[in-house]
Amino acid sequence: MKVSNQQQQGFTLIELMIVVAILSILASVAAVAYTKWIRSAREAEAQSVLSDIRIKQEAYFTSFRQYAGECGGDWDGWAPKKSTPGESAVLWSDIATTYATAAWIQLGIFNANKHLYFRYYIESGAPTEAPSTIFSAAGIDYQNEFWYAARAVHDLDGNGKCEGFEIYSQGDLISELKPEAANLCP
Repeated sequence: MKVSNQQQQGFTLIELMIVVAILSILASVAAVAYTKWIRSAREAEAQSVLSDIRIKQEAYFTSFRQYAGECGGDWDGWAPKKSTPGESAVLWSDIATTYATAAWIQLGIFNANKHLYFRYYIESGAPTEAPSTIFSAAGIDYQNEFWYAARAVHDLDGNGKCEGFEIYSQGDLISELKPEAANLCP
């Protein structure tokens, strides 16, 4: 009688279950990391646009001794106008009025072909001209000098609670706005 020393080749059920468990853990970690990466990339849009607003407002102030939109400009509320902040990007060209488009062009930021995940609000004023209620809690020194303020809001996760960022003429930082601070959705 001959005895065979060949071993069975293949995986046991337990080995396959361990591999499947490891792969599912790796997939869930990758999904969370990807979601965070996408969110930070979209938030970079707002920080970039707000930084651009700051640079161009200060350049405008250097040339004309007032901020853009103060004389002859009309921001006309939120831009893009025809959308609410959400998970989908919209075009700059959705700014509704010619006056608002002219104000954004005056500042040199408007790009009709650019898609945005955030909505933007910008306001400027002369000394003693108080900001609207959107910026009333910002602590802007509007009594003594020209000023501007800008806000970017989003609802990237679609939960109905907006978050965003703000900048002001009297500060160098972009401030983060959390949804619990106020109802930020326009």
